[in-house]
Amino acid sequence: MRVISIAPTHTESIAALGALEELVGVSEDCDFPGEVARLKTYGSWASPDVRAICRDAPDLVCTFGRHHEEVAAWLQTQGVPVFHSDPGTVSEALQAMALLAGRLGRPKEGERLVSHLHARMEIIDRKIRRIPTAMRPKIFRVMQWDPLITVGPGAFQYDAIQRAGGLNFLGEGASPYARVSHEQAVIWDPDIVFFCEPSLETLVRRDPRWRNTSAVRTGHIFVFPCGLTCRAGPRLVDMTEHLSRIVVEWTARTQRWTDAAKASA
Repeated sequence: MRVISIAPTHTESIAALGALEELVGVSEDCDFPGEVARLKTYGSWASPDVRAICRDAPDLVCTFGRHHEEVAAWLQTQGVPVFHSDPGTVSEALQAMALLAGRLGRPKEGERLVSHLHARMEIIDRKIRRIPTAMRPKIFRVMQWDPLITVGPGAFQYDAIQRAGGLNFLGEGASPYARVSHEQAVIWDPDIVFFCEPSLETLVRRDPRWRNTSAVRTGHIFVFPCGLTCRAGPRLVDMTEHLSRIVVEWTARTQRWTDAAKASA
C-alpha cells in the first residue's frame, strides 16, 4: 500500500505496526520515529495540502481528531480512501490502532501491539486501585495559558489522567477542551500541574494567582514532550505510566506527611 499520514498519532502507530515501508508521506509535524524525516511532507497537521494528496493518489490517508473531520470528508468525496479516528479514551485509542492495522492488512500485528499495550494498562490499573479515591491528587492539564484551556470528558488526555490515578478538574458535561478561568482553577487548588510547552513553566511559577496553589508550593509542575501528551498513539501508554508513577510518589509522600503530623499531635 501507499499510505500518507497527516497525523503524528497515526504515523507512530504505523511504525509500531511495522509498516513504515508503506508510508510514502507525512505531515510536517510527524517527527517520530526519526525515519519519517526522509519522507515527503504534505503540509502541517493544522493545514494539510489536500490537493497534493489527491494528485499523488495514495491507497490510504490517515487523519485524526475533530480538526480533520472536514479534511477526511472532502478527501473521501474525491475518491481518496481515508482512515479517521478521534478517540476519547485510552481504550478507544488502542481500539483505533487495531482498526488501523486491519486497514493496513496487518491484523495480527495489530492484535499483538494492542494486547501488549492493554497488558501495560492493566498493570497501571492494579497499582492505582490500591490508592483510595480520597488520597488521589488533583491534576490540572494546561493546554493553553491565555485563555486558560484544559481537558474535559471526551479528551483522551482526560482519561489518561484518570487511568493514572489522578482527579480531573472538570466533571461530566464539560467539553473535551474547555476554556476556564484562572480563578476557578486556583480555587480548585491542583496538587499537580503539567503541560507540554516549556515556556508555560515560568508563567505558572511566577503568576501571583497561582503562587499559593499546592502544585506551585510543592514544586509538582511537570513539562512533558508533546509527543507523549498530545498523541493517541502507542506512546500514550508511556505517558499514562509516567503520570501514574508521579501519582504513586505523590501519594506516598502525602501519606508520610500525614503520618508524621499524627505522630506529633
